[in-house]
Amino acid sequence: MKKFEYKIENLRTHGMVSMVLTKQHEEKLNELGNQGWELVGINNNSKGRSIVAIFKREKEIEA
Repeated sequence: MKKFEYKIENLRTHGMVSMVLTKQHEEKLNELGNQGWELVGINNNSKGRSIVAIFKREKEIEA
């Protein structure tokens, strides 16, 4: 049976009218992808200025 682990990242956005992600956010997301994390959900915090990104990856089986 596959087992997964999850990671939550709060991405602080920029912009006055709309929430804007930057090149630094893109670099962070690519770094997580290179570590095996897959983006499975995203939600914006309407009261704050952040986007919550939820990632998962398959757990490595320990011998």
